[in-house]
Amino acid sequence: MAGKALDTERLQQLFDQAPGFMALSKGPDHVFEMVNPSYLRLVGERDLIGRTAREAFPELEGQQFFSLLDHVYQTGKAVTGRARPLRLRRHAGAEPEERLLDFVFQPITDAKGKVTGIFAQGSDVTELHQAELALRESEERFRLIADSAPVPMWVTRLDRKRSFVNRAYVEFLGITYEEAVDFDWRSIIHPDDADRIVSESIAGEATLKPFVLEGRYRAGDGEWHWIRSESQPRWGPGGEHIGFIGVAHDITASKEAERKLREMNDTLERRVAERTADLTAALDRLQAEVSDRLRAEEALRQAQKMEAVGQLTGGIAHDFNNLLTPIMGGLEIIASRATDERMKRIAETALESARRGAKLTGQLLAFSRIQRISMAPVAVNEVIANMQELLRHTIGRNVAIETRLDPEVRHGMCDPNQLENAILNLAINGRDAMPEGGTLTISTGRMSVSSDAELEPGDYICVSVADTGEGMPPDVIARAIEPFFSTKPLGKGTGLGLAQVYGIARQSGGTIRIESELGTGTVVRLLMPAAAAPEAAERQEKPENGPSVTVAASRGAKVLVIDDDTDVRAFLADSLQSLGYGATEAEDGESGLAELERGPPDLVLLDYAMPGMNGAEVARAARKLRPDLPIVFVTGYAETDQLEAALGPDVPVLRKPFTLAQLAAAVEEQIAARKAHETTS
Repeated sequence: MAGKALDTERLQQLFDQAPGFMALSKGPDHVFEMVNPSYLRLVGERDLIGRTAREAFPELEGQQFFSLLDHVYQTGKAVTGRARPLRLRRHAGAEPEERLLDFVFQPITDAKGKVTGIFAQGSDVTELHQAELALRESEERFRLIADSAPVPMWVTRLDRKRSFVNRAYVEFLGITYEEAVDFDWRSIIHPDDADRIVSESIAGEATLKPFVLEGRYRAGDGEWHWIRSESQPRWGPGGEHIGFIGVAHDITASKEAERKLREMNDTLERRVAERTADLTAALDRLQAEVSDRLRAEEALRQAQKMEAVGQLTGGIAHDFNNLLTPIMGGLEIIASRATDERMKRIAETALESARRGAKLTGQLLAFSRIQRISMAPVAVNEVIANMQELLRHTIGRNVAIETRLDPEVRHGMCDPNQLENAILNLAINGRDAMPEGGTLTISTGRMSVSSDAELEPGDYICVSVADTGEGMPPDVIARAIEPFFSTKPLGKGTGLGLAQVYGIARQSGGTIRIESELGTGTVVRLLMPAAAAPEAAERQEKPENGPSVTVAASRGAKVLVIDDDTDVRAFLADSLQSLGYGATEAEDGESGLAELERGPPDLVLLDYAMPGMNGAEVARAARKLRPDLPIVFVTGYAETDQLEAALGPDVPVLRKPFTLAQLAAAVEEQIAARKAHETTS
């Protein structure tokens, strides 16, 4: 038994370490017994063990996946697929997406030869297939461009054989394309030029530099033509020499004129050179246009990728805000009413963790560009000083942290939360660059900029994060801020850290600068515009836990709560009642408008992200029914533009998650404002 357990453990290790996806199922229903991490990444981290294939993958019905498994089990014959399309739902709630798979379904038999299960192994070749398509498209574009050229062109391999010739080349020889590719051009050189041309060709190729040949060649029509060819070496992705590319010009007319009119030799040579330059320039322009188009396509793909990341991040933050709202409210009530000191302390500790979670969702929304970050003069040194404990806990004891804060730095224009996020990202990168330990130095200073491609002239605050780690080569520095570019091992980094820091810096009107050398460490400088100190009234900080909760001054006021989230809606209603208000609930926009028609409340608390009618649409319809009705948006998203479009630039917004005090203040402020308006009217 111990040996069998050891074999099972060894098999599991082999499964986990396999680069491709692997799965083991048993029985005619194909019940999953074992899958490896690659398989789970492919299918979306589903709970598979003990489930049948049809239970685990309902979206594969009708895609022949189950029939293939049944066929292997029934016949005992293996099935192989190459770039087989399969539409998989890779994330809960997401639409199925097509993936291309190479796979083998291998039957597993017992000692009697009976099939007892199926072993599946393969790999996701979607990206490889797409790359091959892109390569073929690129080659086809090159072929079209080359065939449009009025002069013969060719590409040779290292063995001097042609791998491609254009239409002009084929037409010159007067044979088919297949014959032209394999044609020995030495056979059509004029006997008087043959030895010289072959010798110069061999010598030119040996230099691995561009070279030119001139000689007489017999064309397909039997006539001799003076041909001037230009060849230059081709280099592979790794810098290795892979052959030559050449272009030829028929200079027969020039040679004839040279023979007849020697005295015009200089003029003729200049004209040939000009013609050559024009043709070369035309070819260069065509190649440049192809390169520009490829760069534009890559930029579009990158923008779409970042947009998708932003939408995903924003959606996650929205859902967490909905979860945090009743959690924070409930903990706040428990903390305020608990008589047991230990229970009160536990509730307050949990509440503080929930607040940190709310801060994190705010940062996620800012990164997704759904939420506008709050730009204001920030005391940069204070932000760094307040981060000391967070940095020590995050970086660990293996790395010493030093700070050198210039007292003349004062204030920079930025979002304080985003500044903390940027510094933390840089500190973590520095720590990861020092696996054996070292020193992380955070310093500040001021600098003036007069001429810079990225920055407006003026004074800037510089926050530098330096490590004594491994450093980066120039090619890595050049790509360091690209989204998803990372030199860390798989699973150790997303490649978004420096890209996010750069985005934060650019949003504040600044940028980042990276200096690094292999073996000496890295310095990342974050620049932001210097700012004047805020007014005294603006510098007054709110208490850590927000304003205290008081009994509503407008006790008995009726509040209509419209929110599709049952937990949030119930929390709002209970909280309003505990504050002394009357609360009516509606689960969507249509039922909320129906409540308005039955009887006008004193105020509406309205969620934005709802199915059917969103909050902005409900607000516009409500204002048609009750023009003077106070409306407060309650949202975990940050749809600033849509909200302003619905109710104007001063629309009141209560952002999830919030405290009971913030809820009471928002409701009381709007009801009081309405009463004041009615009094003056």
